Amino acid sequence: MIEQYLEERFGIVQEDILVSPFTNKTATVKEVLHTVEQRGHEEKVLEKIQLIQSLGRKGVIMYLSDLSK
Repeated sequence: MIEQYLEERFGIVQEDILVSPFTNKTATVKEVLHTVEQRGHEEKVLEKIQLIQSLGRKGVIMYLSDLSK
């Protein structure tokens, strides 16, 4: 559900690579969303993305990058 929303709204696909601003660790969007799913935070993350959607693609990528740490 989140994957489809990200792709349609922001052009962010599962294969996009995210770099954590704190650890310089890289992860794909698919890996980050899988971790979010395992922790049971899907609804919370989707709500946050919808709140920051006015920041556009870059804002959402920064948020997802922060989740990858």
